[in-house]
Amino acid sequence: MSSEAKVIFDTLYAKYKRVAISKKEMARECGLSISTLDRLRRAGQGCSYIQQGQGDVSYPLVELAKYYTNTIQTL
Repeated sequence: MSSEAKVIFDTLYAKYKRVAISKKEMARECGLSISTLDRLRRAGQGCSYIQQGQGDVSYPLVELAKYYTNTIQTL
């Protein structure tokens, strides 16, 4: 994990106090609707996720931190 991703992970972990977040929390974190997250997931785009049981989806903070550092460019 890069140093930028580590900083993002640490910040997210301090906020949520766990290593994965729900769809609702992910939508709030990214500024997207839950239906947009669902559409991106079906299209194979967006952040990696874990599907549990009959459709419960969670997003590991490690994957979210990597996604942020790989897709968002800072100036």
